[in-house]
Amino acid sequence: MRRTIGHRSTEMKTTAKTLCIGCTAAFLAGGAAQAQEACSTYVVVVGDNLRYIARNAYGDADMYRVIYDANVATIGAKANIILVGASLVIPCDPRTTEASAKAPAEGAVKASPGVALSNDVIDPAKQPVELVPELPVVGVGKVEASVAETLVAEAPVAEAPVETAVVAETPAEEAPVVEAAAEPQAAESASPLFAPVRLLTGNGYAPFADEMLPGGGMFTQIVEMAIFRADPAIPYNLTFISDWQAHIDALLPSQAYDLSFPWVRPNCEARETLSAADLARCDDFEFSAPYYEIVDGFFALAGSDLVSATSYSLFEGKRICRPEGYTTGVLDAVGLTQSKVELMRPLEAKDCFEALADGKVDLVSIDAEAGDSAIAALGMTGDFLQNPHLMTLQSLHVIAHKSNPRAVEILRLMDGGLVEMYESGEWYDIVSSALSQGALRQ
Repeated sequence: MRRTIGHRSTEMKTTAKTLCIGCTAAFLAGGAAQAQEACSTYVVVVGDNLRYIARNAYGDADMYRVIYDANVATIGAKANIILVGASLVIPCDPRTTEASAKAPAEGAVKASPGVALSNDVIDPAKQPVELVPELPVVGVGKVEASVAETLVAEAPVAEAPVETAVVAETPAEEAPVVEAAAEPQAAESASPLFAPVRLLTGNGYAPFADEMLPGGGMFTQIVEMAIFRADPAIPYNLTFISDWQAHIDALLPSQAYDLSFPWVRPNCEARETLSAADLARCDDFEFSAPYYEIVDGFFALAGSDLVSATSYSLFEGKRICRPEGYTTGVLDAVGLTQSKVELMRPLEAKDCFEALADGKVDLVSIDAEAGDSAIAALGMTGDFLQNPHLMTLQSLHVIAHKSNPRAVEILRLMDGGLVEMYESGEWYDIVSSALSQGALRQ
């Protein structure tokens, strides 16, 4: 089922985030391990990290610190390293605990014989509210100073959890008077409140990205782990918007989002071979280090002579389908420019294969894994074959618009997290698990 999420709807974006969380929970609970629930214990399995566990237990990945603080003796000094098989205590949700403890405490004051009661009516909305600073979130790594300063400067006040509590207890028509009681030394020692990094991906790109896939897809899992390895204290939001072209045309340039993935990097060093769209991609966007390498090839109907073609010239004059958002640079580089082929650009990969089955196009140009996933989703395995002779290697990346320096610096921090994943074997674990699940579905 295709879900196209418009970028104009805040409600739809919230739904997308919730669905992604649900998929992650289903993925982790689907194995031998038990579900991750508050007020319980949980045994760590391959692929876990504290953010994933906190997200499933509390609905908020940034509450990983609650779990870490309760398991320091088990985890050790590095919150970003947890051992498979370790038994972790999952504390009760502190938000629920605080709310339930407040009512009995107020009742105890009223019942105490030693307290003089006043008949004066006090309007809580007109009373000053004293804010108690939260404990700082301490990560293993540190965000570079320039990034931290930018994040602090852009942190929206409305997102502070303390203010949420004040609103809940105050009549809506009157604004409370807020007094912050924090000593200067305490303020200096506290970690800065980071504005969440706004991540953007889309649907219809299995096995790499789709909110209905476990963990949001293979590439989504790699990106989330790269952020965690870069610094566990960096918060982020994840949104799925299926209009891939809107990512690079509007959503990143306007800084509505910081980072988008996954994207093929055109051959920016051979500018004379690139289309105007690919030139703009090279000029306007920063690319991460390669996260994954794909084989970009061609699919045709089983039995078609095009399956055994050994020269790209045999594809000239043909109708080729390549989904929107995919770079056409791979076609341009081999001489299959729009002047030599008829190009169809639907929204999703499966639309291309449906067109191929209906005889509306002759070839589908797409990476092999995305093609296999789309064919399996349509239940048409065996109807199409990939040409084994004509293909190119491409790499997938996370991108940031060059006008967003904060996003560019986060991108570089994530490159460091990716290196840690290679060294620890986590990258291989995520990829092999996702590909194995994809093979089972096919």
